[in-house]
Amino acid sequence: MIPAGAAGAREIAVVIVNYQGERLLPGCLDALARQTLAPDEVVVADNGSSDGSLAMIRDRYPLVRALALGRNHGFGGGANRGVAATSAPWVCVLNSDAVPEQDWLERLATVSVGKEVWSLGGVLVSASTGLIESAGDHYRPGGYALQLLHDRPLDELPAQPYPVFAAPGAAPVFRRDVFDALGGYEERFFLYYEDIDLAFRAQLAGYHALLVPAARVSHRHAATTRSRGRIVFYTARNAVWCAVRCLPSVRWRRLGRQWLRQLRRREARYRPAEAAGRAAALARLPRTLRERRAIQAGRTASLAQIAESLELPTALSRGDVRGDDAEAGFSLDPSV
Repeated sequence: MIPAGAAGAREIAVVIVNYQGERLLPGCLDALARQTLAPDEVVVADNGSSDGSLAMIRDRYPLVRALALGRNHGFGGGANRGVAATSAPWVCVLNSDAVPEQDWLERLATVSVGKEVWSLGGVLVSASTGLIESAGDHYRPGGYALQLLHDRPLDELPAQPYPVFAAPGAAPVFRRDVFDALGGYEERFFLYYEDIDLAFRAQLAGYHALLVPAARVSHRHAATTRSRGRIVFYTARNAVWCAVRCLPSVRWRRLGRQWLRQLRRREARYRPAEAAGRAAALARLPRTLRERRAIQAGRTASLAQIAESLELPTALSRGDVRGDDAEAGFSLDPSV
């Protein structure tokens, strides 16, 4: 193992947000212990677990710092508190259901980056299929996110790193100074889309993420959220908040048509959760509009730059994103 802070490598702390994750943490923490380049520090931000997670960390992982938060602050809230407890100039927010390959951190810590790169990411690989889960997260002006190369084989990945809208949300690495300047994750999202919202605010500030294809993470998708209905609700609600807060120009009719299409395509048993999520978002619209005014007032990127960020990465052809969205020809948010 290469020691943390090795010459030529950027220093990276790892924060794992945990809630009742005793069954998942060993796989994640053992993978970190096997890294060819050790993280500078590892912090588990525990959102009030009662399943023995904290005792297990103390007993089996003495070099890991457990941050007992006392109650469930949601993913964004737990991550913000975990990041605040670290000191490295770069920090990874790693899902507890993610298992990085041995050279994952070394590849991210040694890749060359420009000053406009604020976030790094590796490829998420589905633990159940061995196919790509996400080769970068993308955002469409219709108000939804999608995962690039979702369900495609690994041999279709580009060889070289390429810019993306957002690093995959299960294992992004952030520049600490930019993360802090942006205010971190929006905590009222609680679960889902907080990563897309944060990435969009970074785009508005003139930054972008870089996807490193050789850095890979096996991911048990949604293993930390066992209720499909909860996933649908939070995703539907938070997608609205993200669009209203971050899109420089909100086209309400376009967004409304997109939301109706998604509702029709949803499995019948989950349509009530989808509708409830949209309704919950609209009920808080006045607050979201106030947040929008503040976010857009601080925008430094030009509208042309934002428009470019919403285009498919040039490293990928249009055919590299499968799906049947009538408007854009892209798949609708495979994460849900």
